[in-house]
Order: sequence, then structure tokens, then C-alpha cells
Amino acid sequence: MTNAFLSVARLERRLTTGNVESLTFKTGVNLLVGPPNTGKTKWLQTLDFLLGDTGANPYEGSDEAGLADKYESAAANLIVDGDAVRIERRWLEPGAKGKIFVGDEVMDTKEFQHWLFAKLDIPLVHFPKGNPMSGQTWPELSFRILLRHIYRQQRFWSGLADQQPEGEQHASLLQFLGLAQRIFTDDYGELVQLKLEVERLKARRDQYQHTLAELARGLLSDEDISVVVNALTVAAAKVRIATETEVLRRQRVELLSRSAGETLDPGQRSRIVELGELRALVSSRLEASSRDRNSAVDRAREVARYESDLADELDRMARAEDAGTMLADLKITHCPACDQTVAPVVIPSPDCFLCHQARPSEPMVEGLGAVRLRFERERLESERKEAAALSDVLARDIRHHASQIADDERQLRIIDNELVPARQAIAAVAQEEISKIDMALGQASERERQLDRVSAALALETDIADRIAALEAKIEPIQERVDEVMRTVDFGAAASDLEDGMNAYLEALNHLRPHTWRHSPVQISLSRREGVFRVGNRRWMAALEGTDSLYFLMAYHYGLLSLSGKPGSHYPGIAIIDLPGEFLGEAIEDKENFIVQPFVDLLSGEAFEGAQLLITGASFTGLAGAHVQALRQVHIA
Repeated sequence: MTNAFLSVARLERRLTTGNVESLTFKTGVNLLVGPPNTGKTKWLQTLDFLLGDTGANPYEGSDEAGLADKYESAAANLIVDGDAVRIERRWLEPGAKGKIFVGDEVMDTKEFQHWLFAKLDIPLVHFPKGNPMSGQTWPELSFRILLRHIYRQQRFWSGLADQQPEGEQHASLLQFLGLAQRIFTDDYGELVQLKLEVERLKARRDQYQHTLAELARGLLSDEDISVVVNALTVAAAKVRIATETEVLRRQRVELLSRSAGETLDPGQRSRIVELGELRALVSSRLEASSRDRNSAVDRAREVARYESDLADELDRMARAEDAGTMLADLKITHCPACDQTVAPVVIPSPDCFLCHQARPSEPMVEGLGAVRLRFERERLESERKEAAALSDVLARDIRHHASQIADDERQLRIIDNELVPARQAIAAVAQEEISKIDMALGQASERERQLDRVSAALALETDIADRIAALEAKIEPIQERVDEVMRTVDFGAAASDLEDGMNAYLEALNHLRPHTWRHSPVQISLSRREGVFRVGNRRWMAALEGTDSLYFLMAYHYGLLSLSGKPGSHYPGIAIIDLPGEFLGEAIEDKENFIVQPFVDLLSGEAFEGAQLLITGASFTGLAGAHVQALRQVHIA
């Protein structure tokens, strides 16, 4: 046997009265036969519930009231990869609802499905439901999703897996063909997440660019930027403003020099130049002194905090020393665990009661603690003295800087007072022109500040672009790995395996009953994103109707079962088919045996030893090679 198979050996239902109803099955084809209303579908519902259904009981939502209360539990003896396993569910037992008893273990439905996957050697994968780039979380491809293709319920005969989303159908098909673990890899999932993040960042960048452009039009003048706002246009505008500012400053200096020449004699001009140079020197010295004083003040605050911490530590040290003196004579009189009186040891031991090492003499032990405390106190005292000395030095520096600042400020006032008459004389001549230039300089300065704000905003856009570039660099090697894996996946060969099985079934029908299948062979187009079943050039649901669609779906189950014998596939070798009444009818006898005969022939092969088909019907009289379980009691409402 090439792959791990799953089969049912026995199915049980326990009534609340304690009686047990059971069915036994064998590997190969099993016919569950009986007239309508004999409970064939209910037995299969029980098996479905045992295989991990999350409902409260097997008959939840059933038209027949009271079934869930009639039975208290159900069990099945399974053969999983050659091992016999008993599973049980007890929906009336307190605390057991939602639990599956697997041998001696208790599992929830998800744990059971994981256990079953591990036993059947089916890989656990996550898959995208629909478009991988939709941003939805990839759900787990569970055994219950696969079971929709393994178990054909009586009410679901219009699609491959009725009411199952296409994404789940496609993922199930890839899993059965052994391709899912090669396609839905961790690399592929990471690649999708990275691409989604890139798309989000690009959308954010585009929106940011649009918003910034709208805001910039209100902040910037047309003479600075008139077309588009970006790093290059902002940088060019800054250069233009810097050039304009330099021109205005030169004009101001030239105007002041010309006005001074017109209003002041040469001696006054020489003195004004001298005062200007002196004023610049004093201003520079004043700025440096202020900076040094502020630094010294900050340092003094740090030293003061350090002194306070040392004083607190010395206080704690003194309290510890006092406490040690007071507690030294205390002895242990009661056990801290049981509070019993501690009896004195009759023969005192010279060893330590904890580490059992020889203890030094008592005076030495007592002296060690005192020495450590004294050493620590002396160290702290020394550090406090050093901190106090440093505080004195910093205080002197602060006073020196304060004195220097006061002298410079006084000298600056003297210089300004001496310059007042000359300034007034020059202002009387060139006040209007100077005011215009100063106003233009102020406007240029404001424009430059606005450009700085826009430039800072553009830096965020640059950051987004850098993040996009980093993600794209990370995407490239992952994309290469994913593409390399995709190149090694032969979708055509995998689709051909299922095609061959389905067409073999249809060919067998025509052999057993000529002209049963009059259509073209089934064709399957398989890719990473979809799987399409065609009959001729049309999708099968559009090409077929009536009984032909039922033959097609039987061929689908035959094709899946045929995968069980192929290495690398992950179909578990079991099919459960509940045929609809209108397909068989009541008085079918042996005239419809041909729909099951191909399954009998398939499962009799050596490669399918251990595989199983459970199928319901009305009679199938005379069908050789199948195990029959007959139900005769008709349940009347």
C-alpha cells in the first residue's frame, strides 16, 4: 500500500436505554441498502459527526424531532494507516459536548483533525480564500473542508462540493493531488503579506503627495513653486531665496555705507567702525559666557542630586548598623514553616547548618559584618566629600561667569549709547529704503521657513519611499524562490491523473451499458489559482444536466479514489456517497448496478488494498464483490 488509507470497520449508536445499534463494514465497496426511510442517511450523518463536526449532535437541524435525545452517544472503529482506532462522541454526557474520545485521549474537533492529518500523512497548510492579495487571513485547510469532497450528502448533487466556496474547492483539489504543500508555502504567504504592505505604502504615499501638494499651494508663493512640490523644486526654491537674501543684505550694507558717508565726517565714520567691531566682539563673548554659565548650572544640579543620594545611602547604612546591633542577640525559637518550638541540639555541630562547611570562630564571624559596614560607610563619606568639593568649584565658576556676563552687558550698553546719535542721523536719511529692504528680508525669511516645513514633510514621503524600496528588496529573493517552486510544479500532469480516473469511470459505464455517456471526455485545467472542469469546450455545469451530471459526479469520486494509489497524492482512500432517491428510485433491483461496478473493479486492485467506498442504495441485488449492509425497518412519521 503506497499511501495511508482511512476506512470504517464498525459504526455504533448507543440509545439512552443502553442498547447499541451497529453496522460493520469491510475494505472495498460497502453497500448500505434498504427502502426509503430506513435510516441510511442518518447513519452517514452519524459518521460525519464522528469525523469532527462541530455541531452539538449528529441530528442537529434534522426534521425528525427527538433523535438527539433518543441516542446518547456514537462511536466508530476506524482503520487509520493500518492501525485500529476507536473514536466516540457523547453529546448527552455533561462536559463532553464538543469533545471526541480517541482511544484514551480526549480532543476537541480541531485537535482531532490535526491528529487525523498526522496519521494520514496529510500536510497541514493554510490557503487564501479567493484572491491571495485580498488581505484576508489565510485559513487552515482542515479535514472538514476535505470531507466535503469525500462525503457526498444526499442533498448535495449539483456541484463538486455544493455551497463550498471556490477557494476551498480549489485548495482541496490541490491537497488531494499532492500540490498544496508546494504551492501554499510559508514563502508564498510571506510574499503575499509583503506585497500587500507595499501596496498599502504606495497608496499612502500617493495620498500623502496629493495632500501635501494641496497644503503647499496655500503655504508657498507662486514665485517659489508653481508647478509641483517635490524635493528638487523645494531645494531650487531655497537656493533662489538664499540668493535674493544675499542681494538684499548687500543692498542694505551699501545703503547704510552711502548714508553714513553723506551724514558723518571721516572722524565719526572711523569711530563708528571701531565701535561696531568692538560691539561684535563683546556680543560674541557675552554669548559664550552665557553658554558656559548655563552648562555650569546644569552640572551643579546633577552634583547636588548626587550629594543627596549619597546622604540618603549613609542614612540607610546607619539604620542597618543600628538594626544589626539590636537583632544580633535574637535566636530562632520556632520553626518558620510549622511554628513548632525548635528543640536545642543535644550535640552541637561545629559546621554551618546550611552549607555544612566548618564555621570560623565566632568573633571572626561577628567582625566580618562590622568591617563590611565600616568600609562601605567610609567609601560613601569619601564620595560625599568629593561631591561637596566639586559643588564649591562649580559655584565659583557660576559666580565668575555671572560677573563676566554683567561686565559684558554693561559694556554693550555703553557702546549702544555711543552709537545712538550716528544711527539716528543715518536713519533720517535712509529710513524709508532701509524699511523696504528689511520688510523684503523678513518676507524672504518667512518663505524660507515655510520651505523648511514643506521639506520636513517631504522627508516623511522619502521615508515611505525608503520603506517601499526595502520591502521590494526583501520581496525579490522570496519571489525568485516562489517562482522556482512554481516552475517545478507540473499542474498538467496532476490534472491528467484526475482526468484519467474520471474518464476511466465513464469509459467503464459505456462498457457496461453502451451509450450511457455520449459526451466528450472530461478535461481539467489546473493552475495555482483555479481548477476548471470541462466537458468538450464548455464548463461541466453548463454542458450537463439530469442524469449525466450525476454520472459526472460519480466519476469525480471515482477519480479521487483512483488518486489513492498514486505516490505523492493525499487522498485518504475513502469515499462516502449517499445517492439521491430520484437517481435510483425504489424498485431498482439490479439494473443500476453498473454505476457501482467500476468502483468494485478499482478497489479490488492490489494498490487499493485498504481503500473503501460506502454507498447507499435501494437494493443493488446481485452485485458481486461488494459487502452489503441491509436496513429493513421503515421509520414512519
